[in-house]
Amino acid sequence: MMDLFLDGIAAWFTVPAVVGTLYFVLQLVLMEAGGDMDADFDADIDTSIGHEFKVLSLQTISAFFMGGGWMGLAAYRLLDQSPTVSSLIAIGSGFGVGWLLVTLLRMMLKFQASGNIDLGAAVGLEGEVYIEVPVHDKGSGRVTLIIREHQRRFDAVQDGEVVIPSSTRVRVIRADAASNTLLVERA
Repeated sequence: MMDLFLDGIAAWFTVPAVVGTLYFVLQLVLMEAGGDMDADFDADIDTSIGHEFKVLSLQTISAFFMGGGWMGLAAYRLLDQSPTVSSLIAIGSGFGVGWLLVTLLRMMLKFQASGNIDLGAAVGLEGEVYIEVPVHDKGSGRVTLIIREHQRRFDAVQDGEVVIPSSTRVRVIRADAASNTLLVERA
């Protein structure tokens, strides 16, 4: 049985396949257990990809070895191909599996929501004072608003001469994106 995997040139396909598969399985087990195996090194080959995902990582290398190794072994042993043809199939399959991984990860990243909220979307909304808003030019407080179905807290100032206490309903009059502060008044 071991001759099937390690005899002659078959070892050149089996060893990378087993190493890639073990890394893949170990990563799955650690993810399921709540652990994290962060041993990536990144080399940005294609600068059009951006910072969200680097092409060359341990995941793509292990996918290349896993897919290429098993396909090369299958071509050599099961399809009785020559070592050259089996190697070409292994390389093509490795790139194919790596490309598939990159494509799937890019698609998954599109599902992530950005935590950035346009402060202008808060104008006109009503919220509640979380930390009292002091009088004009005496500092800032904090207000709680619901924007796009998400509860957020923002720094807030006012133009009035009376402190707005906690738990008071307020309305946003203006948003200052430069200071990330909202101008509020009692609702």
